[in-house]
Amino acid sequence: MKLILAVLLPLLLAVSPSSHSAAEPTRLPLATGDWAPYTSPDLPGQGIFTEVVSAVLTQAGFAPSYYFLPWKRGEQEVKRGEMFAVFPYIKIEERGKDFYFSDPIMPTTGRFFYLKSRFPKSIDYQDLSDLRPYRIGGVLGYWYTTPFAAAHLNVEYVPSDHQSVQKLYLKRIDLAACEELVCWALIDKLYPRHRTDFAVLDKPMNQGSLRLMVSKTYPHAQEILQKFNQALAQLRGNGTIDAILRRHKWNRSALKP
Repeated sequence: MKLILAVLLPLLLAVSPSSHSAAEPTRLPLATGDWAPYTSPDLPGQGIFTEVVSAVLTQAGFAPSYYFLPWKRGEQEVKRGEMFAVFPYIKIEERGKDFYFSDPIMPTTGRFFYLKSRFPKSIDYQDLSDLRPYRIGGVLGYWYTTPFAAAHLNVEYVPSDHQSVQKLYLKRIDLAACEELVCWALIDKLYPRHRTDFAVLDKPMNQGSLRLMVSKTYPHAQEILQKFNQALAQLRGNGTIDAILRRHKWNRSALKP
């Protein structure tokens, strides 16, 4: 009997969860793009949003692998189930047929940017249809494609916000539709000596929340998403997320002139 125990005990310990300091986390592929300050391969933590997502997934027992891709390609790979999620995205009805969404992670505000020299008194609008006389720059595949089309706006679409800001500076468009922190960061990068030449219309284009947009075909997607949302609530409650925001000096007013 002693001999049997001597042989079996090491085997039992080897497979016992308590014999390991932690289980090996499950690798989880996610797509994102270059959208500073939220996500970028060139930023600390790969961007503030990415760092929050990393903390939440680690808390939930996963090891994220990030793939920086064009937005449309990222969406397609997630839709096919090749990746778990793409981020950061806002939740809109037409996306709901193909994707799940996480709980809100960070707030977002969309703005119309303009050059003060073009419109010294700004532009007052109440509805999108009020902006029909203006040339508006937008990015292919962004959420506002449908409402802009419904309002019959004159929109010139380009592949990135970077190009839209450039067109605005060169006066090839009148307004650029853009997430406010993303465009202020681009202006700081592209035209640091001219940031005060830019302004935003008083009325926001939209206000909402940035989330993970999750595949409906990735294995165990709903179970993983539930764990993500639970971990998100835990880290929000214990102050971890607030600490990440402070470390990045995150302040929605900090990037404005």
